[in-house]
Amino acid sequence: MNARGPGPDRAAIAAMLAAHHTLTLATCRDSLPWAATVFFASDADFNLYFVSDRRTRHAQDMAACPEVALAIDADPDGWHAVRGLQVAGTATLVAGTDRPRVLALYLEKFASVKALFEQPRSADEKIIASRLQHTDFWCVRPDYIRLVDNSKGFGFRIEWRPGGATAASPG
Repeated sequence: MNARGPGPDRAAIAAMLAAHHTLTLATCRDSLPWAATVFFASDADFNLYFVSDRRTRHAQDMAACPEVALAIDADPDGWHAVRGLQVAGTATLVAGTDRPRVLALYLEKFASVKALFEQPRSADEKIIASRLQHTDFWCVRPDYIRLVDNSKGFGFRIEWRPGGATAASPG
């Protein structure tokens, strides 16, 4: 099954992506790991898009070593409520011709950002809108996604690879 294919596994992953707004991105360069939290949007193929200035540590890490990992999850207080995605993939800069489509995805997910992008009302909003117009978008194309959902039993997981089958495990 591919990302666009039908099925409850794909729907569960898509629902998790739609329900969350931030991801924790893990990068590494020169054997020095780093993690950064970023707002993200996704497409039907589970590609994950976020904005990061090339001067940030994680952007410099991705330029040097594009293999990344990331986590998307909530912060529950009990084991039964643990739900999240673990992703491994490759990060690339979004090409100029694809940027308008990615910007539209991003603004569709974040109505408040869209409002300030289209009509900034304060000096801070003008800065944010300007940066969003000029800052790089990055794309993480997943090689592997694991959805963990302890509400279905301790250690329950669904594993997905592009173009490959999904597998559910009771834990």
